[in-house]
Amino acid sequence: MKINSKKLFAAILFTLLFAVCFSVVSFAATNDIPVSITYKVNADDAKTTVSVQKSVDGKNYLLLPSSADFSQFVLYFDSEPLTVGDATITSGEAFDLTAVATEKNGEYTLDFGDGKTLTVMKSANVRSLFYVSDDPVNAGRKWVDKDKSNKAEGEISLVGTDGEVDYTDKVTEIKGRGNSTFYEYSKKPYQIKLKNKTALIEGSSDKSKKWVLLADAADYTLIHNSVTFALAQKLGMEYTNDYEAVDFYFDGEYRGHYLITEKVEVASNNVDIDDLDGLIEDLNAGADAYENPVVVHKTTASKGVTDATTDAKGSYKYVQGLKEPALPEGCNHHAYLLELEFAKRYPDELTGFVTNLSQRVVTKNPEYLTKETGAYIAAFWQEFEDAVYSKDGYNTKTGKYYYEYCDLDSLVNLYLINELGKNYDSFASSAFFYLPEDSDIMYAGPVWDYDLCYGTGHKDRSVVGKPEYFFAATRYLINGLVKVESFRNAVKATLDPKTGEFYLATKSLLGPDGEIYKQAELVSASQKMNYKIWDIYADDYYYYNFEDDGFRIVVKDGKEENYENSVEFFEYFTSTRLDWLSKTVSTWNGSNYTLPLDPKPEEPKELSFFEKIMAFFQSIIDWFMNLFK
Repeated sequence: MKINSKKLFAAILFTLLFAVCFSVVSFAATNDIPVSITYKVNADDAKTTVSVQKSVDGKNYLLLPSSADFSQFVLYFDSEPLTVGDATITSGEAFDLTAVATEKNGEYTLDFGDGKTLTVMKSANVRSLFYVSDDPVNAGRKWVDKDKSNKAEGEISLVGTDGEVDYTDKVTEIKGRGNSTFYEYSKKPYQIKLKNKTALIEGSSDKSKKWVLLADAADYTLIHNSVTFALAQKLGMEYTNDYEAVDFYFDGEYRGHYLITEKVEVASNNVDIDDLDGLIEDLNAGADAYENPVVVHKTTASKGVTDATTDAKGSYKYVQGLKEPALPEGCNHHAYLLELEFAKRYPDELTGFVTNLSQRVVTKNPEYLTKETGAYIAAFWQEFEDAVYSKDGYNTKTGKYYYEYCDLDSLVNLYLINELGKNYDSFASSAFFYLPEDSDIMYAGPVWDYDLCYGTGHKDRSVVGKPEYFFAATRYLINGLVKVESFRNAVKATLDPKTGEFYLATKSLLGPDGEIYKQAELVSASQKMNYKIWDIYADDYYYYNFEDDGFRIVVKDGKEENYENSVEFFEYFTSTRLDWLSKTVSTWNGSNYTLPLDPKPEEPKELSFFEKIMAFFQSIIDWFMNLFK
């Protein structure tokens, strides 16, 4: 980035003067309400208290759950009664908010005089999840948000749309989770661990202690994940997570719209295969390897005999000194849950392996690989990779075809779900595979993490916004499989407009009664509150001008217009891309595979602190110069 030094100096001076003037004006014209006001969703449960907070434009808001009753509205404060016009509001006494406040677009504003106002909004259709920290001062939200290693305890209450507390329990652990979302966005995703297993999601019987709160911070529509999960369920993809949209409150403060779902892990109600991690842990109870794990790198071909350099091609890493678990009766291998991962993240994972093509694969279960279990799964995957990238799909050493290693239907479905949305992580991260203990064939899935999809992405990847051209087909595994006729034929068949399972399932997402508009309507009130505290606009995530194609992305004409237009674009992108894929794959013809490919995207480069400062001042310069254009 080229910085003009004179302009930079001028901008710094301007910024300092602006900050001083703004502070003076802000101090003189503060909009602070006269007293500290709170709202209790359930008078019998102190954990459901909501406090006043500032919106992105500095106004005072009470952002309430869908259960709030405006006709019998109760506020709590430690002072004499408050006056709003001709009305008097007493702490703890009910009043009709709609009769006292000024309403505009569903927002009710109480005017206390002298420019002091409080605006009240409420959600609709979705339940509310309240988390209250045991130690909010030292281990509250700010501490949890600071680092993913910071863990805290507390309690949750799940409140229905009728105001009843549907569930309450002790939280033995809440922590930040995710990679790019946690580090690049202010709205953090979380993982909670309950004291007791429960079916937390409405309408689901799946019980678990661990639950994930997806922030969808990179998804302006807030529904990319839920719609993709729905598509995977329509396709019958095994172990697809259940999910539920909620309004999330952390220590009385509204934190926005979140999606509750299960963590992808081995469990009876999740990926239902043998828990190899549990077997290893039980066998090695009390072993020092669990307190102070020593990771050893070995070559895959030597089955752990020959040392390898860290992250070398054809290597795996395991924890030294662990006893090997016995094989399940009648099985010749254990069960494994694997995840493809970016190279830069692989060193942070305890165990896994690197293929001959340099793809990093993390063993999610077992996390504590032993020497023999690591040697087996690394060699198994390498055989699969060799088959995929052979001339005809056969492993020349074993004679096995690629779909004798991985189930074809699940592989095609996982590919097309990623291709449909042009998922940034396609077969590079958040791509799971599992090998059951009683099967010699592994399966692709379950699906996970689709916020950066459907025309959204990083600014250096504007090509992702186009509904045309291939994307996931350029990635690991798929760029080999598209050269194999049987794989192409399977893709063609499932994209057939008349009989194709994937085509018909995706088509059902579209239209006024489809899943896209169904999910958008469900969260419509929640998203309005979400964007009161998160300064996100449509043009933060769309980088391709569709006006020439007959579709215009509305930018900064108001967030409501942005949101509705973004949902329309979600459907437009999905519909246009589905038809393009269906038409284009019908011409695949083996060695003459010449379809236009998008360039392989680079991972977003993290700016240094100095670069961020320079970029900030450059934005001030640009803004200042635009004033005089």
